[in-house]
Amino acid sequence: MRQQAQSSSPRADAVPAEIQPVTGQTRDAAVGLLYRFFGEEDFDTPPSRIAENFDRMLADPSCWCALATDGEVAHGIVTVSTMLYVEWGRLGEIGDLYVLPEHRRHGLARRLVERAKIWCGAQGCSAVSVTITRAGERRHQLSQFYARLGFEQTGRMNASAPLQS
Repeated sequence: MRQQAQSSSPRADAVPAEIQPVTGQTRDAAVGLLYRFFGEEDFDTPPSRIAENFDRMLADPSCWCALATDGEVAHGIVTVSTMLYVEWGRLGEIGDLYVLPEHRRHGLARRLVERAKIWCGAQGCSAVSVTITRAGERRHQLSQFYARLGFEQTGRMNASAPLQS
């Protein structure tokens, strides 16, 4: 009975079928999703910096960015970077994860994270991390979402010091 209810759900038909790396042809769609993400989450990064940094990521082999698409239209994005640490060796970090509101709760974010984990494994990463902002936790309960995907709290806190450029 439960299986029947799931198969008749309109959500099942709405799930885009592809997770694909961002290319030159899909770059503008990716940047558009990042603009929406940063705006919806009240980040103050200017759009020009979002685009500039995203282009740098696309050119950097230690980074990976992918879209969830229905073959034509992008509905979600993930960005990943890797770094070397004494403790971890190579560590992957999910920097951005966004799915358009009308496509949430269809498994797209989970699929983007799973593909990011696969890419990180292929790069020799020992683990994948993610930073959860207070706002992200409050609005979306992200610690619960990531826990369902195998992420565990490390007890560490992030702090940053801006540098003059």
